[in-house]
Amino acid sequence: MRLRGIRQRAAAMAVTLIAAALVPLAAQAPAQAATNAATGTAGWTPQIYPLLSGEWVKRDVTSEKRRDELIWCSMASGIACVAVGQGDGKHSIFHLFKCDERSLSNFVDALSVRNNQTGGAQVRFWGPRYSYSAPADGNIYNFPDYATYDFNRLDIC
Repeated sequence: MRLRGIRQRAAAMAVTLIAAALVPLAAQAPAQAATNAATGTAGWTPQIYPLLSGEWVKRDVTSEKRRDELIWCSMASGIACVAVGQGDGKHSIFHLFKCDERSLSNFVDALSVRNNQTGGAQVRFWGPRYSYSAPADGNIYNFPDYATYDFNRLDIC
């Protein structure tokens, strides 16, 4: 009896350890747009990490308002703004101004940048295969989806 109890506890511990190892792996899986019959496509949540003190993100901006929000976001000198699709027809707009390299996640489509920084600082995106930059000229730059999906790093210096 005692041996069977030890085996049962050992089996339970093994299952717990396996589950503890698999749950974080599932959380790292790439974004997938999930369909919900009631609301349409659920989408994903683009992230820039870290967002430094004073920086922010505005979520759920409609496609019709994206350009205006991007311009409004970067009106002040020294600001770089990044708009990226959420997969549900809406966009996240990031307001950035602190020089640092950042990590990107769930950058999949509809990437636009307006760089209004001073001193010629560029907004540079790169990944394993592609690299694109937006100069500090106040124009809006749109990046191709195939490159946006590849990007995993950002630097605004």
